[in-house]
Amino acid sequence: MTKPRIKPGPQFKHGGYSLIAKDEVFENNPRIRIYLEECRAGLVRDIAGSEDQLSQQQSILIDRIISKLGICRLIEAYVEKYGILRRDRLKDNQILELEPALGVNYLAFSNSIDRALIALGLNKKKRDGVIDLKQYAKEKYPDPEEKGGK
Repeated sequence: MTKPRIKPGPQFKHGGYSLIAKDEVFENNPRIRIYLEECRAGLVRDIAGSEDQLSQQQSILIDRIISKLGICRLIEAYVEKYGILRRDRLKDNQILELEPALGVNYLAFSNSIDRALIALGLNKKKRDGVIDLKQYAKEKYPDPEEKGGK
């Protein structure tokens, strides 16, 4: 039994993995470059205020987050343009199959971004000191008489 031959012609690619090696991928997606630059600036601002205030660990985490976010955004742009289903499988075999990039890879990058953001401490809510239990109860459950009562 022989393997079915792949039909000649252009093979469409999402370009997500090219981000790691080349900058050319942004030529077709300049809005993604702008988005990533704004995200990086925002993370730096949120974490340390300025670039020179970042620790090396924070800088590495932010750079990795931006790289993985770029890959996710490129995959999303590809899916927006071509759809979520593999066109070659749909035409030939009438099989509904997701684009390979949407499988394990997209979820892995997305989850990795989430974990890195948590490692940076963005999930923590900052409080001004320790709150008194009575003060907390007043804020959480205000007295109805004090609102509009007497």
